[in-house]
Amino acid sequence: EQDVRAPSVEMSKVVGANVLRTAKLEDAYAKAEQDVRDTMVVSATAQWHEDQNAKSMSKSLIRKRDQEAIAKERQAGANELLVRRSQRLAELYEAEREQWEKELSEQGLVIARDR
Repeated sequence: EQDVRAPSVEMSKVVGANVLRTAKLEDAYAKAEQDVRDTMVVSATAQWHEDQNAKSMSKSLIRKRDQEAIAKERQAGANELLVRRSQRLAELYEAEREQWEKELSEQGLVIARDR
Protein backbone atom coordinates (compact mmCIF):
# COMPACT_ATOMS: atom_id res chain seq x y z
CA GLU A 1 0.00 0.00 0.00
CA GLN A 2 1.30 3.42 -0.91
CA ASP A 3 1.24 6.42 1.27
CA VAL A 4 -0.88 9.18 -0.30
CA ARG A 5 1.40 11.84 1.14
CA ALA A 6 4.57 10.52 -0.43
CA PRO A 7 4.56 10.83 -4.24
CA SER A 8 5.64 7.82 -6.15
CA VAL A 9 8.23 7.91 -8.91
CA GLU A 10 5.51 7.51 -11.54
CA MET A 11 3.52 10.44 -10.17
CA SER A 12 6.58 12.71 -10.18
CA LYS A 13 7.10 11.89 -13.85
CA VAL A 14 3.47 12.76 -14.53
CA VAL A 15 3.72 15.95 -12.50
CA GLY A 16 6.92 16.90 -14.33
CA ALA A 17 5.24 16.13 -17.63
CA ASN A 18 2.25 18.29 -16.70
CA VAL A 19 4.52 21.18 -15.74
CA LEU A 20 6.49 20.76 -18.94
CA ARG A 21 3.31 20.63 -20.99
CA THR A 22 1.95 23.72 -19.19
CA ALA A 23 5.21 25.58 -19.76
CA LYS A 24 5.11 24.69 -23.46
CA LEU A 25 1.50 25.89 -23.69
CA GLU A 26 2.39 29.14 -21.92
CA ASP A 27 5.28 29.64 -24.35
CA ALA A 28 2.98 28.95 -27.31
CA TYR A 29 0.38 31.41 -25.94
CA ALA A 30 3.06 34.04 -25.35
CA LYS A 31 4.35 33.58 -28.91
CA ALA A 32 0.80 33.77 -30.28
CA GLU A 33 0.14 36.97 -28.29
CA GLN A 34 3.37 38.49 -29.59
CA ASP A 35 2.40 37.51 -33.13
CA VAL A 36 -0.99 39.20 -32.64
CA ARG A 37 0.72 42.36 -31.35
CA ASP A 38 3.14 42.35 -34.29
CA THR A 39 0.26 41.85 -36.73
CA MET A 40 -1.68 44.71 -35.13
CA VAL A 41 1.36 47.01 -35.41
CA VAL A 42 1.83 46.08 -39.07
CA SER A 43 -1.89 46.56 -39.70
CA ALA A 44 -1.92 49.97 -38.02
CA THR A 45 1.16 51.03 -39.97
CA ALA A 46 -0.38 49.89 -43.25
CA GLN A 47 -3.62 51.70 -42.43
CA TRP A 48 -1.69 54.90 -41.64
CA HIS A 49 0.16 54.68 -44.97
CA GLU A 50 -3.10 54.10 -46.84
CA ASP A 51 -4.67 57.10 -45.11
CA GLN A 52 -1.67 59.28 -45.94
CA ASN A 53 -1.78 58.13 -49.56
CA ALA A 54 -5.51 58.88 -49.75
CA LYS A 55 -4.96 62.31 -48.20
CA SER A 56 -2.13 63.16 -50.59
CA MET A 57 -4.24 61.97 -53.52
CA SER A 58 -7.11 64.04 -52.21
CA LYS A 59 -4.82 67.05 -51.89
CA SER A 60 -3.53 66.60 -55.43
CA LEU A 61 -7.11 66.24 -56.72
CA ILE A 62 -8.16 69.34 -54.80
CA ARG A 63 -5.15 71.22 -56.17
CA LYS A 64 -6.02 70.07 -59.71
CA ARG A 65 -9.66 71.14 -59.30
CA ASP A 66 -8.55 74.49 -57.89
CA GLN A 67 -6.19 75.01 -60.82
CA GLU A 68 -8.96 74.12 -63.26
CA ALA A 69 -11.33 76.54 -61.51
CA ILE A 70 -8.69 79.27 -61.64
CA ALA A 71 -8.11 78.63 -65.35
CA LYS A 72 -11.87 78.79 -66.03
CA GLU A 73 -12.16 81.98 -63.99
CA ARG A 74 -9.26 83.54 -65.89
CA GLN A 75 -10.85 82.61 -69.21
CA ALA A 76 -14.22 84.00 -68.12
CA GLY A 77 -12.49 87.20 -66.96
CA ALA A 78 -10.65 87.50 -70.27
CA ASN A 79 -13.90 87.00 -72.20
CA GLU A 80 -15.71 89.58 -70.08
CA LEU A 81 -12.84 92.03 -70.52
CA LEU A 82 -12.95 91.52 -74.29
CA VAL A 83 -16.70 92.19 -74.35
CA ARG A 84 -16.34 95.32 -72.20
CA ARG A 85 -13.45 96.67 -74.27
CA SER A 86 -15.37 96.05 -77.48
CA GLN A 87 -18.41 97.82 -76.05
CA ARG A 88 -16.35 100.79 -74.83
CA LEU A 89 -14.58 101.04 -78.19
CA ALA A 90 -17.93 101.02 -80.01
CA GLU A 91 -19.19 103.75 -77.63
CA LEU A 92 -16.03 105.78 -78.27
CA TYR A 93 -16.43 105.47 -82.06
CA GLU A 94 -20.08 106.50 -81.77
CA ALA A 95 -19.21 109.53 -79.61
CA GLU A 96 -16.45 110.59 -82.02
CA ARG A 97 -18.80 110.19 -85.01
CA GLU A 98 -21.40 112.37 -83.30
CA GLN A 99 -18.74 114.97 -82.47
CA TRP A 100 -17.52 115.06 -86.08
CA GLU A 101 -21.07 115.39 -87.38
CA LYS A 102 -21.66 118.26 -84.95
CA GLU A 103 -18.44 120.02 -86.03
CA LEU A 104 -19.30 119.51 -89.71
CA SER A 105 -22.87 120.76 -89.23
CA GLU A 106 -21.49 123.93 -87.56
CA GLN A 107 -19.51 124.48 -90.78
CA GLY A 108 -22.56 123.71 -92.88
CA LEU A 109 -21.30 120.34 -94.05
CA VAL A 110 -22.78 116.84 -93.74
CA ILE A 111 -21.51 113.32 -94.12
CA ALA A 112 -22.87 111.47 -97.14
CA ARG A 113 -24.32 108.12 -96.16
CA ASP A 114 -25.28 105.18 -98.30
CA ARG A 115 -28.85 104.12 -97.85
